[in-house]
Amino acid sequence: MNELGIVILHFNTPQDVEKNLKAISKADIPAKTEIVVVNNGGHDANKNISGHSYKNLNVKFFDIPNKGFPQGNNFGISKLNSEYIAMVNPDVEIEKDTFKILLDYFKKHPQVGIIAPRLIYPNGKTQDNYRVFPRPFDLIIKRISFLRKRFVGRMRKYLMWDKSPEQNEQVDWLTGAFQVITKKCWDKCGPNNEYYFLFMSDVELCRKAWQQKFEVHYVGHAKARHNESRLSEGGIQDIFKKKTMRIHITDAVKYFIKYLFRKHPNNCPSCQVKQKA
Repeated sequence: MNELGIVILHFNTPQDVEKNLKAISKADIPAKTEIVVVNNGGHDANKNISGHSYKNLNVKFFDIPNKGFPQGNNFGISKLNSEYIAMVNPDVEIEKDTFKILLDYFKKHPQVGIIAPRLIYPNGKTQDNYRVFPRPFDLIIKRISFLRKRFVGRMRKYLMWDKSPEQNEQVDWLTGAFQVITKKCWDKCGPNNEYYFLFMSDVELCRKAWQQKFEVHYVGHAKARHNESRLSEGGIQDIFKKKTMRIHITDAVKYFIKYLFRKHPNNCPSCQVKQKA
């Protein structure tokens, strides 16, 4: 078995994958690391990835029809045999010590099932890739300007504005741009739910982890560059302009219907805060 397996899922963006692989090739990664690059578009885009970007890496390439983000990652993970599984967006570039810090963290915290590093945009801003489990009204408020101003306290809680991005700590869930999960956790909580197309499978995976007594941690000491903004970003007006926004709403409706009458895992951080209050 390999120590680390990495899935890079892209949609006909070979240039992003090249940068991703170049960063990995310069990083401190285990000797037994395997990488699967999946093009979720079926147009042979992997052929446009230069061999110079991965000449010292163990990489396999696949082109498959686009049946969604969860399905593409599941396909990639099915090709791995590794103790730790990383799902990394193509527009992410890791630092030299990113994976070393993350894998050391797992070894020091055996109760943890899923972790993610601090993601930093090109402008230096930290991405809020950690959240409290959402409720329907949270997503509505986030999209409508006057509601964000009216319910600042609720947004502060949901988006964890008071959290220091440099600090390692438990969180309810981590976004799917970059997640690392132990095989033990994956075997009990995976695969990603293909009921969704692009969003919410990351929320559900973390939710299942807490239910199965695995912890989910954000590791601010590890960093990676994220070269794009969140696909789900935008206001209410973007519903009419952006296809990804409409997909986000559809996936969110599916999620909230499924969990309409279910409580959040009582051991997740946000529930523990309520119990202490």
